[in-house]
Amino acid sequence: MKPALLLSALAASALAASIPTVAAAASTVVLPASMCPNSDPIFANGFEATPAVPSQPSLGSGGAYPGNVTRSVNVPGLGTRTYYLHVPAGYTPTRAWPLLLALRGTTANTQAARDAAAQQIRANWANWSDSAGFIVIAPVGNAGSNPNASGWGAPGDGAEISADLDDAIANYNVEKSRIYLWGFSAGAHYGHSLALNSPNYFAAYGVSAGSLELYACTDNGSYPPTCAALLGGATPKIPVDIHLGTTDPLASPPYTAAGDPARFEANGWTLNRNLYYTLFAGGHTYTIAQLGEIWNHLCPFALAQ
Repeated sequence: MKPALLLSALAASALAASIPTVAAAASTVVLPASMCPNSDPIFANGFEATPAVPSQPSLGSGGAYPGNVTRSVNVPGLGTRTYYLHVPAGYTPTRAWPLLLALRGTTANTQAARDAAAQQIRANWANWSDSAGFIVIAPVGNAGSNPNASGWGAPGDGAEISADLDDAIANYNVEKSRIYLWGFSAGAHYGHSLALNSPNYFAAYGVSAGSLELYACTDNGSYPPTCAALLGGATPKIPVDIHLGTTDPLASPPYTAAGDPARFEANGWTLNRNLYYTLFAGGHTYTIAQLGEIWNHLCPFALAQ
């Protein structure tokens, strides 16, 4: 058995169901290189014919900008919840901006610790937000009760994230074809499930120090869904960036994060096209510089409906 962060298939389905859905299946579009100038040059050619650049501006208005912003939303069953944003220095509501949902790692099991962790995630992304031009939102999570309430997976976490996204989209002009996700540690485990169960919502996603088998799926057949079923059923094949340290415990048995790239490749992803894998010298961590690498791999992708 893998360590006990796995939830039931019902919980995973409920998580995906809480994220806003779209009316029809989406397809992945590779944007013109000029839109993401610091990204991998392979995108200048693309890996499929490039249709017109998708445009789905939310036309939201009313949110404070620029810089760090704190907003409160009402989440059914949870009451008023706070989340944290960084709005880039150049933001103007006259055009639509990409948005990155950033999920913290595990903290001490207190509300103050979870708030601080969400704010730190926002701070770590802030310079990239300003220089590359995208909005960052960092939910807090875990208003509900759960034995693992310092990580992710408490009842209501999905609803809280969905409410945060809805609020940001309503109050800022968000380019809805370019909503991305990134998570660290527990946020990465949870992020795998959130993105792979919502490939018609997120354009691409990244994980740092995360593992498919610690939340999203398993290979051993004792816990549905299997990774093959989850990955094989994901349409479109949502682009993913994986960063993992060589001395991260997740890279060694009984954890299996080092095998995740092969799982993606076996189910239709292509390395260095819609799958990026960086194995770096280090442990269960990430660096600010790596966040820039991750953004450069996510930025060129959009969803066309």
